[in-house]
Amino acid sequence: MSLFMPVPLSRFFQVHRRYYRSVNLDRDLGRPNTVEGYILTERSAAVLARILPTLTTNYSHRAWTLTGVYGTGKSAFVHYLASLCLPTEHPARHKALEVARQFLSPADPLWGAIEALPPCGLVPAVVTAQQEPLTHTLVRALARGVELFFPPNQRHTPFLRQLWEWEGEVKGGRNPASSQDILGFIQQLVDQTQTPLLLVVDELGKSLEYAAHHGGKTDLYLLQQIAELSLKGKHQVYFLGLLHQSFTGYSDRLSMAEQSEWTKIQGRFEDIPFSESPSQMLRLMGQVIDAKGATSLKGALEQVATAWQGVLGEQMADWQGSAQLLRQVYPLHPLTALVLPLLCHRYAQSDRSLFTFLTSDEPQGFKGFLNTQLASPEQLPTVKLDYLYDYFVETVPGLASRLNFQRWVEVKGLIEDARHQPPEVIRLLKTIGILNLISTSGRLRATPDLVAWALCDRPDPQVQQVWLRHLETLKQKTLITHRQQQDELRLWQGSDFDIETAIAEAIGQNRTSLCQLLTDLYPLRPVVAQRHYTQTGNLRYFERRYGDSQESWDRLTCTQAQGDGLVLYWLDAAPLDQPPP
Repeated sequence: MSLFMPVPLSRFFQVHRRYYRSVNLDRDLGRPNTVEGYILTERSAAVLARILPTLTTNYSHRAWTLTGVYGTGKSAFVHYLASLCLPTEHPARHKALEVARQFLSPADPLWGAIEALPPCGLVPAVVTAQQEPLTHTLVRALARGVELFFPPNQRHTPFLRQLWEWEGEVKGGRNPASSQDILGFIQQLVDQTQTPLLLVVDELGKSLEYAAHHGGKTDLYLLQQIAELSLKGKHQVYFLGLLHQSFTGYSDRLSMAEQSEWTKIQGRFEDIPFSESPSQMLRLMGQVIDAKGATSLKGALEQVATAWQGVLGEQMADWQGSAQLLRQVYPLHPLTALVLPLLCHRYAQSDRSLFTFLTSDEPQGFKGFLNTQLASPEQLPTVKLDYLYDYFVETVPGLASRLNFQRWVEVKGLIEDARHQPPEVIRLLKTIGILNLISTSGRLRATPDLVAWALCDRPDPQVQQVWLRHLETLKQKTLITHRQQQDELRLWQGSDFDIETAIAEAIGQNRTSLCQLLTDLYPLRPVVAQRHYTQTGNLRYFERRYGDSQESWDRLTCTQAQGDGLVLYWLDAAPLDQPPP
């Protein structure tokens, strides 16, 4: 008989406060508590290894873009990088170094690069972009960097007074400085401080969107000048811009000539993709969950985790999972821990949605589960896939705008049609639906065994058999389909082919101009000068063709010698300012 009375899971488990909110660079840089608890993942360590050595050497390449979808932790990474670059005595740098010591060995080359950073730090000009001219954004960045680098009694020199005047103009919505003024100030700032300048623009895409909608060729040229800026001496300017997509994604409404120019400018930057692997996300979730209060459950958790590892070893292989990792992510069911990152990546905002699920106070979130479920060594409830389904359907914002929303509509519709069925049937349908949404093949497909295990708190074969019998009943009622060849349960009988994703990929790969598309799909026939023929009896006709800024004027001739001329239909947003000779 157990000596423990079941108590709420929240008595044993909490969520580390470090993960309660997203990082805001303008607000958080320089605050030590916002650095504490940062997890130096494999991906972030690899990016640091590419950037940090250049900050202390005179490498020729000093401009990067960090590209990743919403919520992948780019801002948190840059916040950590900038904290490392603060002066040695700054408390935020102390916290950043503590994080590095936790994850890196003294022999690691990355640790050597961190130690090589100058004691006085770099000038950390960090800013979050807005829908405004790039010069405004850079003025705000430089003002923030000067505030962090200079003590208060050194911020009012005649040289810096100019920057404060520009900042006041920006706040008033006026244009304070030209691109050349900004570049000149940057060079003087590096010369006076005798230390490198780290210029970071979060949400750089907003600057690019503004440039695209306002004909901002000057802004693009300023980016190019910064990327190519080379100062005399050993102290240089380093630029890092954070993007959600490539430059061309922000310029798709511009003319072909302008898009080509944008592509050339992006070539000045070394692009670094930023996203975590599923196995790394599993480890991250284990770091987020604080189990310090669960010492009385330690033995039971280790036993259950080992048993799950034996049952789900095949599914865990791709995620480099272990019994220790399964224990760290409890109270998440092992299959929930595997599915959650994939679900957030495909149907929500990646890591951001994952951490929102774990840290928010929403009733269907992780904390709601902790507050409502009771636990003891004999009773260890887990967050299962059907619970995850309820959270995504009821809580996740913007789900209707996602690419694969039609899949959600199908799953949700079928489950709603079965709302009068017993609760165990609804739970099975939700579990199958979630697995159908994240995989149509591979180790996480909805096999009968896997679906049954997904509804068990412990890997108990007797409980699994109960759920397998329920599955047989569902198949007899034709509420689900069992594809024998793939050994997969499905809520719908459609094709495995993901047509929406295929269309999106085809559109993304096809950069054919409107001119070429119309020429291929709707070619123009010659036009006859009918009035001239009626009045003179002479037949004259003119060829017709589409044209844009990529037109080669020296080859712009009629395809047939007997044609009397050529009519060009101009399809480019740019004006026709270069007529043929």
